[in-house]
Amino acid sequence: MSSRVDKIGEGRHTVAAEYLAVFLEFVAECGLDASSVLASAGLSPDEVVQLPRFVGSKTYYRLIRSLLAQRPDPHHAYRFARRGSELRHGAAGMFAQNCQTLREATALGFRYARPQLGNSERLMVRAEKREMVVLMSPPDPKVEIDDGVDRFNSIVILLGHELRGRRMAGAMATPFANTLKVTHSEDRFSLSRAGLPPGMTITFNAPHVELVLCSDYLDTPLLSPSTELRAIALRQLEGSDPDANISDRVRAVFQSREPEVPDLDEVCAALHMSSATLKRKLKADDATFQSLKDSFRLRRATSLLGGTEASVEEIADELGFSDASGFTKAFRRWTGVAPRDWRLAYRSEPGSS
Repeated sequence: MSSRVDKIGEGRHTVAAEYLAVFLEFVAECGLDASSVLASAGLSPDEVVQLPRFVGSKTYYRLIRSLLAQRPDPHHAYRFARRGSELRHGAAGMFAQNCQTLREATALGFRYARPQLGNSERLMVRAEKREMVVLMSPPDPKVEIDDGVDRFNSIVILLGHELRGRRMAGAMATPFANTLKVTHSEDRFSLSRAGLPPGMTITFNAPHVELVLCSDYLDTPLLSPSTELRAIALRQLEGSDPDANISDRVRAVFQSREPEVPDLDEVCAALHMSSATLKRKLKADDATFQSLKDSFRLRRATSLLGGTEASVEEIADELGFSDASGFTKAFRRWTGVAPRDWRLAYRSEPGSS
C-alpha cells in the first residue's frame, strides 16, 4: 500500500491534490492520455498514486497548459468549473456548507478556502451595496503563468464558487442575475457549450476575471445548516497552530481598518506580536507584509477607480502614497497599466456603470 506524501511537483504555492484527480478525469474525457499530460508537467503516475496532499502550483499550471495546447477550446474552464465540490475543500468546505446564507458562505468561506486554491493572495472579496464582488487580481509579474492558464484557473475558481453555492442552497435552477466578467473575447465562444447557470450573464474582454453576485443569490439560505458542524469545522480550520492562517489574520486587520491602510506597527499591535515575530511567521507562510499590503491597496485602488469619481491624486492619498506619481508606478507594477488607463478600460466594458 502506498504511503501518503505531503506534496508533489514544483511551485511556491500549492493546490489541493483532490483537484489533480478530478483534472485527470477531465483530461481523459477530452480525449487525451492522462499519462502523457502528467509527463508534460514533469510528473509520473507513480508519484500520483502516493496520495499526495498537495500539488505544487507550477506543476499544476503545466498540466493546464498541456491540456490547452493539445485540445484548444474556450469552454474547458467553464466545463471544469462544474466539477467543484465543497468536499474537496475539506474543513473549509464543511464550514461553508453550514453557514446560514450564501452571503456568509462567500464572505467567510473564501477566507478559509484560500490554502486549497494556491496563490491565494490574489483572491479578493468586496461588498458593494447589496452585491458582492469576487475577483482575481493580476498575477505577480515574477510568477511564470501565461494568460491562458491564468484565465482558466481564475474562471474555474470563481464560476466554481457560484455553482457550489447553488448546490449548497438547493437552487441550481433558480435564475440569479449574477455576472461573470472574463478576459477573453467572444470569438468561438458558445453560451450553450459553456453551460452557464440560469440567469447568469457574461461580459467579455474585461481587465480581470470577476464575479458579481446579486443580493437575491447572496441572501438565499443554505439547506439545513448545522451550528455544531460549523463550530467543529471552524475549530479545525483555526487549529492548534495559531500561525496556520497568519496571512489571513493580517488580511483581516486590513479589512477591519478599511478605508485606512494600517502600517506594520499597527497590524502588529492588533495581532499582539512584535514586527520581527510577524515577519518570521509570514516568511514561513511564503508571504511578506509588503505583498499583503500591496494586495489590499490594489483591491482598494480598483474599487475606487471603478466605482467612484475620485481622482488619481485622491486615491493615492487615501492609500498612503506620498504623491500620485508613486501610486501610478506601484499600480503599473501591480497591473501593467496606469490607473487612468485601467479606469478607461473598466468603464468601456459592456454593462459597467
